[in-house]
Amino acid sequence: MSLPDGTEVDLGPLGRARVVRLLGQGGQGFVHEVRLPHGEALALKWYRPESASAEQFHEMQRLVELGSPHQRFLWPISMARVAGEPSFGYVMRLRDRRYLELSFLLANTDRDGTPLAVSFDAIISICRQLASSFLRLHARGLCYRDISFGNVFFDPATGDVLICDNDNVGVDDGTSRVLGTPFFMAPEVVRDLTFQTLPSTDTDRHSLAVLLFYALFLGHPFEGDRTDDGLRDAAWLLEHFGTDPVFCLHPDRDDNRPSQVVQDYWAIYPRFLQDLFVQAFVAGVDRPGQRVTEGQWMKAMDRLRDGMVRCRCGTTGFWDPAEPRRTCRACGRSLHPDLVLQVGRRTLAVSALATLRSDHLSPGADESVVVGRVRPHPQVEGRWGLQNLSGRAWEATYAAGQRVRLEPDRTMELVDGVRVGVGSSVVTAARTQAA
Repeated sequence: MSLPDGTEVDLGPLGRARVVRLLGQGGQGFVHEVRLPHGEALALKWYRPESASAEQFHEMQRLVELGSPHQRFLWPISMARVAGEPSFGYVMRLRDRRYLELSFLLANTDRDGTPLAVSFDAIISICRQLASSFLRLHARGLCYRDISFGNVFFDPATGDVLICDNDNVGVDDGTSRVLGTPFFMAPEVVRDLTFQTLPSTDTDRHSLAVLLFYALFLGHPFEGDRTDDGLRDAAWLLEHFGTDPVFCLHPDRDDNRPSQVVQDYWAIYPRFLQDLFVQAFVAGVDRPGQRVTEGQWMKAMDRLRDGMVRCRCGTTGFWDPAEPRRTCRACGRSLHPDLVLQVGRRTLAVSALATLRSDHLSPGADESVVVGRVRPHPQVEGRWGLQNLSGRAWEATYAAGQRVRLEPDRTMELVDGVRVGVGSSVVTAARTQAA
C-alpha cells in the first residue's frame, strides 16, 4: 500500500519528513513527494512489501554510500523508514516537470499533446550527456542494467538529461537481478533462455546505442521489413532481437530496411556517424568487445555539432571536413562553409549555429558549456563575428599583427588568419576552398 499523506518518514541523517502527496506508482512500489521541516521537497520511492527484500535494502544502502556519479542521475540520497511498517524506501531529488520521458521525442508532443520543437542542437546534447553520464557510471565499476525510454528524461528546450530509476544500478560483477527492457536488451541477453547471461557494461553499451539511434533517427535499429511480418510474440522477439538481429541499415543487406522516416534521417547525418552505428549494430551485435564506447559517442557528438550549419534557405544541415561536398537536403546548395575555426584537432564550421564550447578547450570534457558564439553581420552576408560569452577577456591577433582585447559580451570580426587566445587554447579562423 502507498503511504497516507502526512505520514512521518525517518530519513536517517537527513532527519524526518512528511508525506505530502502521491506522485505515481509502478511494479516495485510508489513514489511520494515528502517535505523536510525546513521546506525542502524530495521524492520518496516506497517499495511494496514483496519487493522490500533484505538484498534490495543492502543494494540501495550501498548506492547511497557510493554517492551519485553526476547530478544528472536522480540518485538515492538516503534510506527511508516508517515506524511500524515492514517495508522501506529511499529519497532522491524531485524531477522538474519540464523534463519529459524520452518517448515523447518520438511522439513529437508534450504531455498535453502540444507539438514539440526539439532542435538538432538539443538532440545532440541529449546524446552527448547520455554517453558522458554512463561513462561516469561505468568508470565506478557500476552498470545501469536497464537503459530504456522509461528511465531517461529530457528538457526539450535544452536537451539536458535526467536519469531516473537508479535502483536498477549495480556492481558490474555478473550478479544482476535485472535483465533489462525488451527492445533495449543486448542480443546475448535476449537469446539466453537459461537467464545466465546478465547485464554488464558491455550490454549497457548496446542499450545506449539503441537509445541514441532512437533519438537521432526515430526508430529501432533492428526494426524494418523483416520484423513487419509475424505476430509480435516471444518467438518474434527472440528471433529479431536475440538469435538473428539484422541492422536495418546494414551496408551489405537490404532485407530489413526501415521506415522512410528513419532512412530520411539517416541521410541527414555524415558518414562518420553512420559508420559508428554500423559498428554498433553489425560488428558489435555478436562481439561485445567491438561495441562503441561512451567516449567514442562523445567525440562523435562533438564532431557532429562542429559541422552543424544553417543553409541560406534556413535548413539545418551537417557538413564534415571528410565530406566537403555535402549539400542541403531542402534546396541542394552546398553546405561548405566559407570559414572554419581550428581549435586543436577540432574544425568548427562558421555559421549562424556555431558555438565555441568548453569541450573545444578541454578535449573530452564532461560538460559542454557555451563560451562563445558566432554572429552573422546584420547587414552584410558572409561577414561573421565571434562573441565572447565567457567571464574573461580574450586576446586576438590578426594576420597583419594588430592585437585587440575582446572583453566579455563583446564581438570581434572573424577574418582569415585571426588567432584568438581563449584561456590556454588558441582559436584560429581560416578561409576554406570551395568544395
